[in-house]
Amino acid sequence: MKKSLLVIAILVVACGMSSAVTFGFESTGHGLYCNYEVISVYGGTVWQGDDILTTCGASYNATVAGIAGKLAKTGNPAGFAVSGVTYADNIYDAFSLDYTGAQWDVTSNLKCSEKKYGWIGFASVSSFIFGDNYGYLSCNIPGKGASPSKGLSIGNAKAPARR
Repeated sequence: MKKSLLVIAILVVACGMSSAVTFGFESTGHGLYCNYEVISVYGGTVWQGDDILTTCGASYNATVAGIAGKLAKTGNPAGFAVSGVTYADNIYDAFSLDYTGAQWDVTSNLKCSEKKYGWIGFASVSSFIFGDNYGYLSCNIPGKGASPSKGLSIGNAKAPARR
């Protein structure tokens, strides 16, 4: 009986998980950022995973969690449509090894393309958006055969100092 329950539990977990999606971030000028994503979908709409920061020299990776999401061309300040997943990323805390109060929110396609922009991120803290960045989703992964030429995908958006 216990073996049957264990097998059923494993099947339920396995069926709830889908395959992982891994992608790198490229700038609008096609420079590869040093961090990359590994995310998986659960139940068709909930996503979780990691923003790999160790390829940028960080001690820890960031955690991401989100839902299926999209941003219409007309609703995107950068003027392009994105459809796939919208997730929160604690990249600022993970990279600084401290609580910053800053949040990085990304809406991303789920397929690599060097022909159209595939991701956009917004940085905010205390109801204030202090930065954004966007670019191409890359099938090139830093540290896995590809060398990054840029820093973090947050671009120049540095978290404001806490008071």
